[in-house]
Amino acid sequence: MVQKLIISNYALIEHTEVQFEKGFTVITGETGAGKSIMLEALGLVLGARANFSSIRKGEEKCAVEAWFDYNKPKIDPVLDREGLDKMKDLILRRELTVTGRSRAFVNDSPVTAAVLKEIANLLVDLHGQQENLSLHTAAYQTRQLDLFAGNLALADSFKQKFNEYKKAQKELDHLKEAASQVIKDEDYFKFQFDELSEVNMDGDAYAELETELSELEHAEDIQRALSAVTNSLSGEESSAISIIRYAANELRSVSRFSKDLGELHERLNSALIEIEDIQSEAEKREGSIEYNPNRLEEVRDKLDVYSKLFHKHGVSDIEALAGVKSDYEAKLQGIESYEDQLVEWELKSVKALKLALEDAQKLTENRKKAIPSFEKQLLSQVHQLGMPKAHFKMELKQVEALSSLGNTEVRMLFNANSKDDLASVTEVASGGEVSRLMLGLKSILSQADETATMIFDEIDTGVSGEVAKRIGALMKDIGSNTQIIAVTHLPGVAAKGQHHFKIAKAEKDGKVVSGLIELTKQQRVEELAAMFTGDRLTDASLESARLLLEDA
Repeated sequence: MVQKLIISNYALIEHTEVQFEKGFTVITGETGAGKSIMLEALGLVLGARANFSSIRKGEEKCAVEAWFDYNKPKIDPVLDREGLDKMKDLILRRELTVTGRSRAFVNDSPVTAAVLKEIANLLVDLHGQQENLSLHTAAYQTRQLDLFAGNLALADSFKQKFNEYKKAQKELDHLKEAASQVIKDEDYFKFQFDELSEVNMDGDAYAELETELSELEHAEDIQRALSAVTNSLSGEESSAISIIRYAANELRSVSRFSKDLGELHERLNSALIEIEDIQSEAEKREGSIEYNPNRLEEVRDKLDVYSKLFHKHGVSDIEALAGVKSDYEAKLQGIESYEDQLVEWELKSVKALKLALEDAQKLTENRKKAIPSFEKQLLSQVHQLGMPKAHFKMELKQVEALSSLGNTEVRMLFNANSKDDLASVTEVASGGEVSRLMLGLKSILSQADETATMIFDEIDTGVSGEVAKRIGALMKDIGSNTQIIAVTHLPGVAAKGQHHFKIAKAEKDGKVVSGLIELTKQQRVEELAAMFTGDRLTDASLESARLLLEDA
């Protein structure tokens, strides 16, 4: 419920702070005093569209702040989702600046206007003469019927199962789309994989091909060099080996005379052995090297295949090319796994839909049973609230596609003056008529309703006398379960209020300002009397006011 409302620099209101109580509260005041302005300000903090012209002239900004004692299980999940602090009270705040900036806060943390409105909708039903009321929505109409039918637990169970079905269906659709695209690409993936599979991805084998190509391309140069090596080392004339062998023999002949000479001999003898090995290896390699045009062409073709694959797949080495092959292999394996996943999610979707349909059918059956009594009780209330010729019907229509409301579509049909030509409440009900319909709904649902606070702006427009008293009595009765705040211009309604505020204009520093004050018992008598006769109080009007309060 609303505990406190603080308004600063909003239109005629310079600053006002009001404490609200449980039950039925009425707000009165002369025409133009600012009753509607106060409700507009409250609408602002509840997420209504910003009207920057409402900033009080000469001020930089206006602010509206509302404090709520709130249903924590209902609101806290939203606070948790948005990362907002949880406090003993819930504080909503809205600020408008002359620069055209609008800011919203929940518990002193900035939020978007959408989040503010989402939270506010869980706290308050605000019904004004020109409002696009919640009664106009199919979701709200359905919820009211479910409240009456005792369907709330079943409706919540259905919604959970419906959401599970939608989740499974979404995943299934995603898999189908992905699988469809992958399957289209299957031939392409297989071609690429097969092409890559035809070449050896061994890095050593690739390196050997590169070496062999180099040798084949330079076979003559290699043979010439190796021939020169063998001739130099072991040729018939002055070969390196014969010269070194002669030198080694000479050192050996004198090695016994000196340790150093012996070491020199060993070193030279080791060098001779290494050179003889080099000569032998060079001679073998010379014999194995030959110019082979056919083999050269074969090796070039093999390496050309690699080169084309490198270019095609945008890689530069054999390791990266092997990675490309692995990727295509994984994609082909993924195509096979898609089929298993599709079967799995198809089964989940069918099962979830079956469970949701079972609850939806139960909801439909319960709604059908409840409609006759619902229509009768609501129409009885509407007739007592000043619309004696009104007719009302709740239409329940089967729909093909399951929705979050079930497998039926609920519509409230209404005609204020005839039983013929009933049409949707959205199309034919005026603001005052909708407000009284809402009041009638609340009266028959007051025990089960979840809304903590309802606010009405001149719900009594177009009525008087006994009907006004009935409206006031009904509000007072609903106030035992729901906080009701009503702006009224009728003493018959105002007298029923358990708390009475008056909004009045005054002049301050040459400017007109409006303020809200709570009336004492005597001030209530005078206010009610003034509502009978205007500014001129008479003994008769005062007595009528006292009698109204006593009767209330």
